[in-house]
Amino acid sequence: MSGIVRISRTTRNGKRVIHRIYTIASMIMCVKPYLSSLGLAAVFALTGCAGVLDLDDALTIAPYHIEESGRVVVEARVNGQGPFDFALDTGSSISAVFDELRDDLALESIPGITVIIHGAVASGRFPLLDVDRLEVGRATWAEPRIVSLPGKTAAGASIDGLLGVDFLRRYAVGFSTRDRVVRLYPPDLVARRSYRGWASVPLEAMPVGESGAALYFIDIEIDGWKIPAVFDLGAGLNMINWAGAHSLRIVPPARRGDDQISGALESSSDVAWLEADEVRTASVRWRNERFLTADLEIFETLMLRDSPTVILGAGLFTQRDFVIDFAQSRLLVKIAMDEANESGIASQSSDRK
Repeated sequence: MSGIVRISRTTRNGKRVIHRIYTIASMIMCVKPYLSSLGLAAVFALTGCAGVLDLDDALTIAPYHIEESGRVVVEARVNGQGPFDFALDTGSSISAVFDELRDDLALESIPGITVIIHGAVASGRFPLLDVDRLEVGRATWAEPRIVSLPGKTAAGASIDGLLGVDFLRRYAVGFSTRDRVVRLYPPDLVARRSYRGWASVPLEAMPVGESGAALYFIDIEIDGWKIPAVFDLGAGLNMINWAGAHSLRIVPPARRGDDQISGALESSSDVAWLEADEVRTASVRWRNERFLTADLEIFETLMLRDSPTVILGAGLFTQRDFVIDFAQSRLLVKIAMDEANESGIASQSSDRK
């Protein structure tokens, strides 16, 4: 299959260990992370210039869990049946179900309509399904555009489907580590406010193909080097292409270890790991982050193979509260006290907007 990518490593006892699942835009790709657990930091309630945001104004509140791959998973119903496990995926422009759920619910394909899915190491064409409605809590999406993907892959092993940007951008999406819930807000509720104690990170939509699909980019710094990055909650770990690694003056090792990225159609062993002391965006920073280094088809699809490019996975963001404000093209990230003190003037300026 095109969109399914798996990273695995041969252990001393000869067993293969899946490391991560990763999905991306009109190009769904998956990789399962080396992370077995996430250190989730407690954070504070969302506050704005006018005071605390009324959390009861959320259209729906959905408990989440973080699976071993690092993906954020919520329960959803399809045609009134379920609940089923769906991963939030800002790296996928289209929502999807895997074929086991499609078969269980007897979902029929729409005759004559298929979608090209570009994956990390290969691509393919897959059918759209005739679905009446998809529900997350009280949030209902009537006649959703949902694609069917092969389920006998690393991507579909532990979930039933993906909630892509086509679903998520209907709302402002809030993620709370303290309450362990995802809140879906009316877009205008978040868009018309600024928030004290939250970094505002610009999101830039990059169109992909002719379907109107888009990926969302943010600007980051890795050890002081500025590099554009895809914001991808469907990825459990971070990735960087070799052009990006070279810009950081990373010399490819003579032997790159036993890691391998494999898709259903192709595979690649030309991978290595990059250790970063610090990753920054706006007034947010992370310490001691790892990046898988590889040249995958997805970078070529984006015409970024020769340009430094990063993919930021869910593990970076699920350490703290955040809100995706699609209406204002920004990512609001709760910042720590030392980050707030360091940003100083910038935070005050943001509060006055």
